[in-house]
Amino acid sequence: MFNMELKAIVPLDAIKKDIYDFKDYDDELDDGRSIIKDICEIFADTGKILFSVSGFGDENWAVDCSFDLPVIIEQLPEIIRKINNNDYNFVLDFYEQGIEREIEFIDGVQFVKLICKSRNDWSPQPSEIEMSKKDICTIFKKLYESFLSFSEVLCRDLINHHLFREWMNI
Repeated sequence: MFNMELKAIVPLDAIKKDIYDFKDYDDELDDGRSIIKDICEIFADTGKILFSVSGFGDENWAVDCSFDLPVIIEQLPEIIRKINNNDYNFVLDFYEQGIEREIEFIDGVQFVKLICKSRNDWSPQPSEIEMSKKDICTIFKKLYESFLSFSEVLCRDLINHHLFREWMNI
């Protein structure tokens, strides 16, 4: 089984929200990824938002909000567009140094085959699994919804920025 989750370990209203200094973004140099990176830094700075990934024989991938979450979040719009079109052929790339794993999703008749490839000395055990389309859909949509809802509470100014809104246009 493969899983990804973004969770708060305390109620969101218990997290201090007034400590963040927002920067100006340049429409020519920045895009939605710049804002995603800043949002993920805010999540990490709280110490109360956790990003977790498990599967392929590793129940606790060494991922975090600062480096790994932005890499995954930036891929979500395209993946969710495909899922919404009932297309489960895509790649999820954990390209950040340290993890360096890629999961290829291959659409089958009843199930989706997931093939995990490592670009370092870690080896997936097993390297292939099958999951239902419903489970795949739930993982990605729940991650996206959690990201947006946490952002709404912790950094509303950032998710209302036009660069972010252009990125999230699913």
